[in-house]
Amino acid sequence: MKHIETKTTLVAHLQEAGIRQGDALFVHTSLSKLGWVCGGPQTVIEALQETVGPDGLIMMATQSGDNSNPAEWEAPPVPVEWWRDDP
Repeated sequence: MKHIETKTTLVAHLQEAGIRQGDALFVHTSLSKLGWVCGGPQTVIEALQETVGPDGLIMMATQSGDNSNPAEWEAPPVPVEWWRDDP
C-alpha cells in the first residue's frame, strides 16, 4: 500500500464523488477496498457522518460473525467445541 486514508481524505473523496450535507446514502463496501484506513471502520463511519451531516441519512449492511450463531456456520463449519454457551 502506497498511501493511507484518514478521515480528512475520506471526506474529501466523498465530497469529490458529489456527496453533500443532507444526502441519504446506502453504503456497502469492503474496508480492504479502501486501502489502509487510519482508525479502521470507526474512521470510515465518522467520515460518512461528517460528509452527510446531522440532516443526512446513512444506511449500511452490517454483516458480522459476532451477531450470529456459530452452530449455523457452514463455510467453513465451526467445530462444536468452539461454540460458546453464553450469548
